[in-house]
Amino acid sequence: MSATFYPYVGAFIWISILLVLGSYLRAKISFLQKRLIPSALIGGLIGFVLMNTGLIGMPTAEGWVIIPSKVFGVLVYHLFAFGFVGIGLMQQAKSKTSEAGTNWLRSGALWMALIYCMVYAIQGITGKTVFELYKLVIGGDFFTGFGYLIGSGFSQSPGAAHAFGTIWESEYGIQGASSVGLAFGAMGFLCAICFGIPLANRGIKNGWVSEKTAAALPESLRKGMMAKGESENCANSTTHPANIDNFAFHIAVMAALYAVGYMFALAWSLTLPKGVSGLGFGLLYTWGMITGLITRKVLDKINCIHILDPASTRRITSSTIDYMICAVFMGISMSDIQTILVPFIITVLAAGFLTYLVIMYFARRMPEYGFERGLAILGCYTGTVASGILLLRIVDPDFKSPAAVELAIMNVFILPIVQIIYLNLPFVPTEGSFMLPVFIAYLIAMPIALFALRFVKKRVW
Repeated sequence: MSATFYPYVGAFIWISILLVLGSYLRAKISFLQKRLIPSALIGGLIGFVLMNTGLIGMPTAEGWVIIPSKVFGVLVYHLFAFGFVGIGLMQQAKSKTSEAGTNWLRSGALWMALIYCMVYAIQGITGKTVFELYKLVIGGDFFTGFGYLIGSGFSQSPGAAHAFGTIWESEYGIQGASSVGLAFGAMGFLCAICFGIPLANRGIKNGWVSEKTAAALPESLRKGMMAKGESENCANSTTHPANIDNFAFHIAVMAALYAVGYMFALAWSLTLPKGVSGLGFGLLYTWGMITGLITRKVLDKINCIHILDPASTRRITSSTIDYMICAVFMGISMSDIQTILVPFIITVLAAGFLTYLVIMYFARRMPEYGFERGLAILGCYTGTVASGILLLRIVDPDFKSPAAVELAIMNVFILPIVQIIYLNLPFVPTEGSFMLPVFIAYLIAMPIALFALRFVKKRVW
């Protein structure tokens, strides 16, 4: 029976232990509290050290057995894709979009989308340039296209970078690509904390916050744990407990839709020619999100949308994100990035710094709520939306600015604009890839659009 725990159940247990440990350390250590470092990040960093010193394993009938880093990479892949089912199912309140501005052309959501495309291009160009220059000057036998993965790891998520890396490995034999993608994603979270927390504190100190209501952070937010008597309801039940538990029902719905996504991915991989067949499972997160979107639309059409509770779906999705962030660090194998460690580090530092400078330049010149919007997208475009919300809450604890709502609806503008990047990334290893010209085109077009739409005015702060 012990053999059934190895490796995936054991890996899942390790992630759980590290999340609990991270939560405990956050509640006890003031350094972690002041910097609002999430428990998943704390646990992930500890797990990274343990993993790369050979201490992550489990006792079995055959003795202590090491759990390979690839196992955690697989968990990242599925947690990421499964979470996108929840994203597809999430219901957006229709009234909230009006809060972002009566004129959608002037809304912060569109501003965020244009900045996203420009930052993604800058990150990709930076990565490719650094890897090319390093190979030209120092030499080495490695794939310079690895540099493109920093855009996916920073501006999308570690799961997306891992997914594209997996396609490169399975379809084109680019060894270590999935681990490199995870590593870029992990470094993105660190950049979000290292750049974002000091900026938030500076904004409060210098009076850059629009609402002027930022105060001392509540103890529960600093420590990451609710005090006695402060607990809040996290979901609403849509099922009777005598029939089926509310969370069990929502997880079952998401798992069933994930199975539909799997069937589509399998059919894709079996029917389409080599070169594109790998996109079937490489884009499983997309198929999962689409099944969620279709299901939500159908339920809304037949007036049964009430059986899904948005809060329950959001909590389950958020849980997959916490597990994924922790697993990301444990899925990084130093052996896979050892040969590219120097250009990897240079790329992370250069891309992180340039991302910060570009976002700050345009945020300072945004007519309204520039600081809140800039801080939010800084966290989002180096980490995830969760990182952006975390940073925003420091300066806007009551979410009086429209930035939080805009983070939720900006994908309405992002997805149509950036599709050409997403469609070409899986084919980067092919000869004659035109990913670089695409990024250059975005780098030119996005600033023009920002100025044309009058999102750039006189510096405000």
